[in-house]
Amino acid sequence: MKVLLTVFLSLMLLASVASAELLVTALPLGQGSLGVLGAGIQDSNWAANNSGWTLTTIGGYVGYGVLDQLDLLVTLGSANAGGLPAGISASGTAYGALLKYTVVQEGKDFPVSVAVGAGYKFLAMTFAGTSANGNQAVVALGLSKIFAPFVPYLGATYRGTAYNNAASSTQFDITAGSAIAWSQQGAVYVEYTSQSITPNGGTGYTSGQIAAGVGYKIM
Repeated sequence: MKVLLTVFLSLMLLASVASAELLVTALPLGQGSLGVLGAGIQDSNWAANNSGWTLTTIGGYVGYGVLDQLDLLVTLGSANAGGLPAGISASGTAYGALLKYTVVQEGKDFPVSVAVGAGYKFLAMTFAGTSANGNQAVVALGLSKIFAPFVPYLGATYRGTAYNNAASSTQFDITAGSAIAWSQQGAVYVEYTSQSITPNGGTGYTSGQIAAGVGYKIM
C-alpha cells in the first residue's frame, strides 16, 4: 500500500489545475486591467498508458495587468480522479501565482503575439485518507494570432513537481486551442493538450487533455 500511495502521489501532483499557463492567448491584459478565466478540464489515460483512469479538474485564473505587457496571474484548482481500483479515491487542490510577459505583440511589424511565463504552485493531495503536500515550478512559452472572432494559440509548458522533499517528477505539455470572442471583453476557450509525463521513480507515459473555459476582461 505504501508503494502504491507513493506512485499515486507523484502522478496526482503533476495534474494541471487550470488550462494553458498563459491565460490563454499570448495577448496581454494591459496595465491596470483585470481578467478572470474559469475552466473545466478532463485528462484521459491518467497515470499510465492505456490506464482507463481519468482526472477531472475545475480551475481558473484571476489576472491583473501590472504593466502594458506584464500580467500577474493567481490560479486555483481542484481535481478528482475517476476509474481507480475499487475502494480507492484520490483528489487534490493547487494554488499559485505566475507572471506572463508578452515579448512581442501582434501588429504591422510582427504577425503573431509571443509571450513567456513562469510561476510556482503549491499542491495538496489526499489519497485513501492520507495527505501529502508538494510544489510545482512552471515555465511556459506561447503564441497567438487574431482572426476575429477567433484567436488561435499554441503553447509549450514545462513543469517540475516535487512532494514531501522527494526528487522532482517532470511534465512537458504542448497545447493547441482557440479563444472565440463574443465581445471585446468576453470569450469562450477550447483547447487540447498533449502531455509527456515522467513520474519520479516511474515509467514515462503520454496523456491527452481537453479543456473548455470562459474568460472575461473586467476593466
